Amino acid sequence: MNSSFIALLTDFGTEDGYVAAMKGRILGLNPGAQLIDISHEIQTYNIRQAAFCLNTCYYYFPEKTIFVTVIDPGVGTKREGIVIQTSQHYFVGPNNGVFSFVYQREGYRAFQIQMQEFEDVSPTFHGRDVFAPMAAWLAEGKSLQRYLKPIRKLESFLKQPQQLSEKEFGLEVLHIDHFGNIILNWHQNDFPEKRGVFAPMVTLRNQKFSHLAATFGDVPAGELVLTWDSSGYLQIAQNKGCAADTLGCTVGDEVKLSL
Repeated sequence: MNSSFIALLTDFGTEDGYVAAMKGRILGLNPGAQLIDISHEIQTYNIRQAAFCLNTCYYYFPEKTIFVTVIDPGVGTKREGIVIQTSQHYFVGPNNGVFSFVYQREGYRAFQIQMQEFEDVSPTFHGRDVFAPMAAWLAEGKSLQRYLKPIRKLESFLKQPQQLSEKEFGLEVLHIDHFGNIILNWHQNDFPEKRGVFAPMVTLRNQKFSHLAATFGDVPAGELVLTWDSSGYLQIAQNKGCAADTLGCTVGDEVKLSL
């Protein structure tokens, strides 16, 4: 492997030295590594938020970039550490669903990290002592056969739309972004046969939405509207407002889609 881009995504924040410790470990093993911060402001333990954040950006990174994603409430337990290899990228982190969108979107090979091969591992900081070295070695092109073995069982939280009838589907709130946009688990590429006749009626919290606009500014300020988000998911948005607060909804809420 001949690449040195390593992108970091964590829930560590920036008040403590945890991110710096990971960067120091990587650079100590591979001084030529180029480190990129995706975000360190993921809500603590919020695996779903981190997975969605990663999904919105990894596709645009150079080939063979290594994504180290550490949102790891199960650190030190029996949960596995994993490396996911796709045709374009590598992903390093815990097997807890944080790479769920990668499994859905990509062909991949999956490997379990052999923790017993590492020395001086803190049971509370695998980001520094396991995932950072793995990323440094991947970027360096080091042979890692000793540290990896194939794995099949991968954790994922994603739910597919449930077909309730010929024209009705049960969805869920997949993500709520920084602006309060309510992003649903209906992607425009998943149902190509319905793309040309897509005239949705979305019901959430007993409110119905049927105006599918191109962008927020197509409706007056304060009005709720359906749009496609920038990653291709159907969303309920509010022009110059917070749709999630207005509707009082949370991630995981049930939604009905009628066509």
